[in-house]
Amino acid sequence: MAHIAIIDDDLAMELLADNLRNRGYEVTRYASVAAAHKDLASIVNAQLVVLDLIMDPGPQQSSLSGSRHAGMWLYREIRKLAPELPLFVFSAITDAEVVEVIQADKHATFEAKWNAPKISEVVATVERAMGVAGRPALPQPFIVHGHDDTTKLEVKNYLQNKLHLPEPIVLHEQPNVGRTLIEKLEFFSSKAQLVFVLLTPDDKVAPLDATNEDKRRARQNVIFEMGLFMGMLGRLSGRVVLLHKGPIELPSDIAGVVYVDISHGIEAAGEAIRRELEHVL
Repeated sequence: MAHIAIIDDDLAMELLADNLRNRGYEVTRYASVAAAHKDLASIVNAQLVVLDLIMDPGPQQSSLSGSRHAGMWLYREIRKLAPELPLFVFSAITDAEVVEVIQADKHATFEAKWNAPKISEVVATVERAMGVAGRPALPQPFIVHGHDDTTKLEVKNYLQNKLHLPEPIVLHEQPNVGRTLIEKLEFFSSKAQLVFVLLTPDDKVAPLDATNEDKRRARQNVIFEMGLFMGMLGRLSGRVVLLHKGPIELPSDIAGVVYVDISHGIEAAGEAIRRELEHVL
């Protein structure tokens, strides 16, 4: 069983540790420079070290000039004992000179925390750094939705727990980090490889029991994002899946495009969804 050492004082790194343990790895997390230095002999015998660079140096390293150098001090200590040990430096550091040092190390991989990668992406980087081929990466899903939160959550649960896809991107659940809404959409849409568009009757332009000419409409943001993703991924790629619920009017530009009817629930439409995804999974 491969042993991975994680040296990071960020409590959120326990999520990465747990994810790796669930995949069968033995993982030890060190929450301080002092704890890692104390157990350095064990750390250098691991198959991979995940290392942050911005950490509290602790009293034993009081000569260090601040937290921005603590991780680099530990990096050098590890390299003295294990010059070829695979290192995955995962840090929010922005010091170009430090990053250049890591990138020049042919046995090290650098990833910026500022890129906000998902846990699945970090795990993939960990396995690449260890030289583990692993299973082919599953496509990253994105859910386009309107006001029907119940259906949105049903779809998200189905994709994760039934189809075992990575956690779908739902735009409003993602961090803003100072972006405008369109900038946020552009950033996260670039990560999407598989899109589920929930066409639900949210905007009432006529009574629900009106004639076909007077159907309800999906939210305008849903129609806009559907067109965006069809342009990005290709209408015929099979990677933009339309999930249709209830009486609803669609733009004439996509008249005749086949959709999956989810009016009776996601589970009832499960087989149809699986068929649509057969050639992309």
